[in-house]
Amino acid sequence: MRRHAKLLGLAGVAASLVAHVAAANVFVADRRVQNDGAQPPFRSVGMLHHSDAGAGGTAFLVSSCHIATAYHVAFLSRENPGALARRKATPDDAPEFLLGPDPEVASRFMAKTRAHVVAFGRFAATNYRGMAGDWAILKLDDCLGTKYGYLRYARHTQSRPMPSGALMTVGFPASRSGQPGITVEWGCRARDFGPVAELIGVDCAFESGMSGGPILEQQADGSWLVVGLIQQSMGSVDGVLPGYSMMHRNQMLAVTAFRKALDEAFRADAKRLLAEPPK
Repeated sequence: MRRHAKLLGLAGVAASLVAHVAAANVFVADRRVQNDGAQPPFRSVGMLHHSDAGAGGTAFLVSSCHIATAYHVAFLSRENPGALARRKATPDDAPEFLLGPDPEVASRFMAKTRAHVVAFGRFAATNYRGMAGDWAILKLDDCLGTKYGYLRYARHTQSRPMPSGALMTVGFPASRSGQPGITVEWGCRARDFGPVAELIGVDCAFESGMSGGPILEQQADGSWLVVGLIQQSMGSVDGVLPGYSMMHRNQMLAVTAFRKALDEAFRADAKRLLAEPPK
């Protein structure tokens, strides 16, 4: 993709982000800070924007040409994939992935490209098993990861992959739409898991607009790996809660729920490239 000569404006979009998170759950103190987003791993996180609805959420690069996000961010929980197929969705129906937030001007980004869903879970907001299907993988028209890099994900083998280390969230909360850069929180932790293996309660602050963003765990060597994505808040309230509880739970979806689909998407791309005649 050619370098953009000017920044791409998106005034007012962040304020209208639609997510499954009803309000917010912030525990003890709001530790989120603004970052300019220019350095890894922050620069691999962007916003998914639906031009027809004026809404979206957070998404992140998982390869040079693919992003991951929540199902309800990719589809806005308005139409299921079958309905989209029946009405013969056009390429213009695909949301845009916006990357490279301006560190000085709110809601402006350096790059954008269309993103097309290539795999998704069996999402339902009415039960825990359906919540564990709240993921989608999209392929980009322009492989922005070649410039901005992408996030590597953990490969846990245990059946209940509850992170034990310090966590970090990166995203675009609606309450900070008037602030430039990207919002980051360090040092939150996993608190419980279940009732299905892929759902994990965390004490990180969640809010509308953050859905679909990555949750990373710090490794022994200081690096960060994606262990899941922001799914939803339960018992959302305004204000700061005195502590984490099951009544007010922020829930992440473990990467194990969609790791196999990621691997399959990458293999399919590799096969396609090998089958193409040399230029």
